[in-house]
Amino acid sequence: MIDNFQNKANTWDNPQKIRMTTKFSNELSESIFLYKEDNIAEVGAGTGLVGLSLVDKVNKIYMIDNSPSMLNVLREKLDSTNINKVEIVEGEFETTNLNHLDGVICYMSLHHIADTINFIREVKKRIKENGFFAIGDLIEEDGSFHGSKDILHFGFNLEKLSKLLEAEGFIILRETVYDYVSKNEKNYPIFIIIAQK
Repeated sequence: MIDNFQNKANTWDNPQKIRMTTKFSNELSESIFLYKEDNIAEVGAGTGLVGLSLVDKVNKIYMIDNSPSMLNVLREKLDSTNINKVEIVEGEFETTNLNHLDGVICYMSLHHIADTINFIREVKKRIKENGFFAIGDLIEEDGSFHGSKDILHFGFNLEKLSKLLEAEGFIILRETVYDYVSKNEKNYPIFIIIAQK
């Protein structure tokens, strides 16, 4: 598999990314209760900006990504700490053996996942009853955000995505545009959806 983030990993944690992930983590923490006994997964964890901000609130977090370069940056961070609540999983969430999770987080990663419906079904299958599914991503855009034809989804229509989740049996607890990212002289809206099984 090609590592699409090989040339970006070492400079990923820039001020804009840190601001964006901090804002998402805060939105998430204000929307749901995380418990010390919770075991959660972050899909598309990258360098760990979201997951590491939540690690003190949970029992364990599985940080999953298919980019070895991004995970190497995360490993370097963990090596310099005494955090023992993180398990790094390289690969695709759908092929892991993770089950009975209390929640799954997917921040700015859903647009990289080809089969959205299958992914939603896998999340539902792997979380406990009343478990949460938190998504943060771009509102549908014209493709200029990444400027690449390799991206699988140019963001999402919030209403359609919510209906898709509901059709698969999730209850939508919150759906809102909460932030914007400035790029290419444009402001791209970012949404959060909190769904419950």
